Amino acid sequence: MKKDTEKLYDLPLGDLQEEPPRRVQRRKRSRKWLWLTLTVLVVLGAVAAAVLWDANSFDGLRRSIIYARAEKDETGCAKLYHYENDATSRFATLDGSLVTVAANQIRVLDERSELLYQTGVRFLHPDLVSGGDVAVAYDIGGTTLYVMDRRGLRWQQEVEGELIAVTVNPHGYVTATYHKSGTKAAVTVWDGGGAPVFTFHSSQRFVMTAALGRDDRTLAVVTMGQEEGNFRSFLVLYRTNSDKELASAAIDGGVVYALETLQKDFCAVTEQGLYMLDERGDVTANYSYGGQFLRRCVVSDGGWTALLLSRYKSGGYASLITVDADGNELGGCEIDGEVLDISAAGRYVAVLLSDRLTIYDKYLTEVATLPDVSEARTILMRSDGSAVMAGPSGASLYLP
Repeated sequence: MKKDTEKLYDLPLGDLQEEPPRRVQRRKRSRKWLWLTLTVLVVLGAVAAAVLWDANSFDGLRRSIIYARAEKDETGCAKLYHYENDATSRFATLDGSLVTVAANQIRVLDERSELLYQTGVRFLHPDLVSGGDVAVAYDIGGTTLYVMDRRGLRWQQEVEGELIAVTVNPHGYVTATYHKSGTKAAVTVWDGGGAPVFTFHSSQRFVMTAALGRDDRTLAVVTMGQEEGNFRSFLVLYRTNSDKELASAAIDGGVVYALETLQKDFCAVTEQGLYMLDERGDVTANYSYGGQFLRRCVVSDGGWTALLLSRYKSGGYASLITVDADGNELGGCEIDGEVLDISAAGRYVAVLLSDRLTIYDKYLTEVATLPDVSEARTILMRSDGSAVMAGPSGASLYLP
């Protein structure tokens, strides 16, 4: 043991009279670099904290890095997609790819405007919905679903009747409501790969729409039926492993226009207000329009809703309101002008008017404004704060 210890620790110390200057100098240099490193780390930490504290600034920094090589004009727009469309065209973005559907064709384009998928169709009322990493093109009244991802067609499905409505949950599960012989309506759910998960047949009430929850197993179905001689809307819940009703509740507020998924709850958009319902069918919160008319409604994947309300059925003056999942108003502002489209994603909402595009955060603090957007007809907000503006012959990416 002693020999081993001597080998490890009996090291030559050198001449202490000759070497102190060299050894002291090394120690000072080492301390100098240590303090310099600590100072740099503190400064970088302070900068990172300041950027992260302002989420909008952080998204702007991320955009500048991701799109550093994109060729932009003086307004900050990069022209990415080129196509020909008509008045029936619908658009969706999927991780950089653009999906378009019109009366005669469906296409998927990448950011170099290269065609990834194209097929001819004969649609009378084309529609396009998206969720998760897929978009679904279909014809209202038709019988075929085309499910695309960013690379092209993922799967295609024929249904046993005329399509009424289609929704997609955040994990790419597709829910279709359609007419079927012998029933009032039918609802089928497919998973992300196109495998059928659940089918529900309604024999007593008409089905307006349906949506699958974020848990991928709770199905909410909006039906229309009579109660005490009056027509009312009902929310009926099912588990995808059983055809028995889990819960049923009447929805006030008139006709249900849409059913969306909000975090753990469902959001029913009616003609009089928003109604948030849990997985038991209980109304957990609501937001009344206060007698105003609903012009437009979009639900962000961030779990909040943007409403365009007006005191009149027509006209260019309206109010933009954002509401959280608890029915609380997050922000409000007046919109003076003709609104062509609104879109929400992440923490942002974009409002496209005939003469400008304005992007707000969910509290309706203005983030950026782009004038002279006369070519744009559709706006597609993205969660990183950028927005795709689609026009008659092409689409540009606006990078605030």
